[in-house]
Amino acid sequence: MALSSDEKLKNFAGEAMNEAKKISGEIQEQNNRELREKLEEGEKKIDAKTGGYIRNETERIKKEQSLEISQAEIKTRQEYFKYIDSVSSRVFEAAAKKLGEFIGSDAYADYLARCCVNVMTKTGPGIDVLYMPGDEALMAGTVKDRLAGLFDLAQTGFLKDETIKTGGLRFFDRGKNLFVNDVFDEKTERAKELLHDIIGPQFTGVR
Repeated sequence: MALSSDEKLKNFAGEAMNEAKKISGEIQEQNNRELREKLEEGEKKIDAKTGGYIRNETERIKKEQSLEISQAEIKTRQEYFKYIDSVSSRVFEAAAKKLGEFIGSDAYADYLARCCVNVMTKTGPGIDVLYMPGDEALMAGTVKDRLAGLFDLAQTGFLKDETIKTGGLRFFDRGKNLFVNDVFDEKTERAKELLHDIIGPQFTGVR
């Protein structure tokens, strides 16, 4: 039995509606898929930017902290050296005063003589004795007279040494090529180094 025009129209309308629903569903699904992709892409970009920002800020903070630490270390070191210099100055100004008083006393001539006796007893008198130019009178008088009563000074050389500034003696055994240094200049320098070694840990250990 043939369909009437109304029935054909209804069937066509139904098919068209179903097709429209199908196409609409496909479009909706595609839109949803594209939306999800856009959201995921956006989240990745946000994560990347956020991660980059965090890394940049972390590095910036690290650099700032490193700079602050470095500046603090430099300042501490500067304060340390100022402190060391201040202490050294006070200590060695007092030491220089005491040394000057000692050199100006009768005990200094006795000291020089005893140094010579100690060395000559071990090496023999065939050595050079080097002294500060300012000590020439002592060496030619009191010291030499005392040594002459103990040793044969025929092979002993008594020589002025311009490099000795603060007193004491140097000895050189020509035969054994042996050098003995008992000069106050070097002793003072060694004492300064020792003072730095002693004060340094005490100062840097304070927190």
